[in-house]
Amino acid sequence: MSEDKKPKIDLKARLGKKTVSAPATGPGGSIPPPAGIPKPVGVGIPAPPFQSQTASQRPAAPMIDASNPYGAMEPAAAPVAAPAAIRIEMSDDVMRAQKGRGTKVMVLAAFTALIGIGVGFALGGISERNKGTDAAMEGAKELTKSVEAANTKISELADLLKSAREKLGKAQFPDDEVTKLGALNIPFHGSDLSGKGIGRFKSEVVTMLIEFASSAAEAQDNKEQLQRVLSGTKKGVQEFLESQTKPTVRWSVIVSPTPVGPLAAMQPIPAPFPLGDGQAKTWPESFDLPQQGGKKVTVKRYTKGDAASEDPMYIPVDPSSQGSVCPSDVLVKLRGRLSDLEETLRGNQTPGEEKDGLLMQGQNLVKKLKQIGASPT
Repeated sequence: MSEDKKPKIDLKARLGKKTVSAPATGPGGSIPPPAGIPKPVGVGIPAPPFQSQTASQRPAAPMIDASNPYGAMEPAAAPVAAPAAIRIEMSDDVMRAQKGRGTKVMVLAAFTALIGIGVGFALGGISERNKGTDAAMEGAKELTKSVEAANTKISELADLLKSAREKLGKAQFPDDEVTKLGALNIPFHGSDLSGKGIGRFKSEVVTMLIEFASSAAEAQDNKEQLQRVLSGTKKGVQEFLESQTKPTVRWSVIVSPTPVGPLAAMQPIPAPFPLGDGQAKTWPESFDLPQQGGKKVTVKRYTKGDAASEDPMYIPVDPSSQGSVCPSDVLVKLRGRLSDLEETLRGNQTPGEEKDGLLMQGQNLVKKLKQIGASPT
């Protein structure tokens, strides 16, 4: 290679400072410092007070032979280049691809998280629904038992009412039936629907339950009222019924004179007596009325003459005519109320007047409840 092709070395640019052209003072001579800068003492530049000892013990600046334009610094004094930072340049396509992959990862992570949350909620919802379904099935089973028990009592009550009605028709007072009526109750109330999960039942079943509970409560009230009426009218009804087979004189008429003419007044006989065979010899000749104003009044039986005398006299009333008075009305009403309540319980199967009774409602309700108790609602 020729000398012209060799690269020229600019020592000034390389060293970053001007060199002072001065003749060497001799071998081992040094370049005098610039003006105004004190000559360093010893070898090298003293270290600043804050510099570490290692830096202060570095060798002195290298000596350069100014007469040798191709001279160089000693290898140990050559500046060491700091390691260059590695920078990776990526194209826009690569960056977009990387960004796209990052977005997909984020979307996938978010979607996975949402799925996890959704599954959590779904599992929680399914768990709650399962609990509700189980509670409804158990509630249906319990209600089935309650309605069946109520149906049993409803049937017993209907039989009692029928027996009482038939006895009254035979001129017998239903003593046994009245006693049993007081102890027989329909064991179903609106409170039995609480805590049975009926909110998960079909609306048809809920309506049937409410109607059954309401009808059962109404029938229970009617039964209690009827039982009180039978107990309260027992004496009068028994007397009337006995008079149908054993006529007994219980009432009399007392005729008294008044300014407008004779006037009859009904008077119960203190000691009723049998009518007998119609022979007056068996009738009492007189009886005493309750004292009035501290004076006892004796009433004689009328036999002949003027019935409207100054002294009061009684005339026996035929027991057979007693049926047109209050006792018969009471009996008719009692039989009517017994029949009405029995129809409420059993229903009416008369063609053209068909009507389901409480017992049929309960039986239909049991079928619905058993279906719910056997399978999820």
